[in-house]
Amino acid sequence: MANITLILGPTGTGKSTSIETLNPKETVIFSVAKNKLPFAGSSKLYNRENENFFKVETAEKIIAGLLKYNTVPHIKNIIIDDITYVMRKEYFASANKKGYDKFVDIAAHFQSILSTAENLRDDINVVLMMHCEEVFSDGAIVGYKPSTIGKLIDSTYNPMEVVNVLLMAIPKVEDNGNIEYGFYTNRKVYNGVLIPAKSPKGMFSEEFVANDLQAIINTMNDYYGI
Repeated sequence: MANITLILGPTGTGKSTSIETLNPKETVIFSVAKNKLPFAGSSKLYNRENENFFKVETAEKIIAGLLKYNTVPHIKNIIIDDITYVMRKEYFASANKKGYDKFVDIAAHFQSILSTAENLRDDINVVLMMHCEEVFSDGAIVGYKPSTIGKLIDSTYNPMEVVNVLLMAIPKVEDNGNIEYGFYTNRKVYNGVLIPAKSPKGMFSEEFVANDLQAIINTMNDYYGI
């Protein structure tokens, strides 16, 4: 079973930047949002010619990519950035389809990506990067949830519930105004807002780690003995 990690956070919080520390020769990226990676030299490191960067739009193509690279021994990391758009693009593609069936289909297709990832090699790390939405109560932000395309999907399939590791990308603002980018590793309340992160007991020694994906993967691999 592959190690699946969900990195959840608003745009511009360092999710994709964390890829910079990975070895491009061991990494494949499926870009659903089709954005360039936000670090210097990324286009030379990750591109179609190197066979490690692909622009995809559908769950079907992502699943085909997962199965393909499961047979490539030197590939250790598969990143899906930003998987939120798999649902959004399917929703707009089926805009003329009436009723709730299309929402059920979208949820099922999303789930099929995760079920495929779960059955990849034990030494593969699959990282799902996903946008989040703010949760409000009485006009105040009280937490965060994955960004989907409707309440029906929220009620039938919650990605946060089906992964062992959920890292939350919420930068810290220091007293001097500097911003520290990183990921929360466990559930906590920060400035009155619930951070819905989670990880197995003892995996991370700190509640907030740098947005260094290679260091995070090393920690997870050590924990599982990979």
